[in-house]
Amino acid sequence: YFRHCAKNPNTLIAKFLGMYRVKLYHLKRNIKFIVMKSVYDTDKPLHQIFDVKGSSLGRDADPGDAVKKDNDIRRVLPEGAFVLEPGLRQRLREQVERDCQWLGSMKIMDYSMLIGVH
Repeated sequence: YFRHCAKNPNTLIAKFLGMYRVKLYHLKRNIKFIVMKSVYDTDKPLHQIFDVKGSSLGRDADPGDAVKKDNDIRRVLPEGAFVLEPGLRQRLREQVERDCQWLGSMKIMDYSMLIGVH
């Protein structure tokens, strides 16, 4: 993971900042947790958020869910809503391919992309 992030500073894979363990002596147990970098470190308001897996099977959000899914994009956004400058589109595509290759090499199959729309 560290090597992949170092070689790919623009990786879209969530960045882990640390793993910690807190000993709770009075409860005789440990709590383990991780700290991750915020996916949306921005001052701009997000109007819609989509959790995209690239599938249509079972990819509908329940009514009232704040985070929409693949099929919701097809219904909610107009055709071509994710238009990017060609150079940015190519770099994004290449990074997604590198990330997916790494995830596959680690035998990680469940991958989704969280997309925020301003």
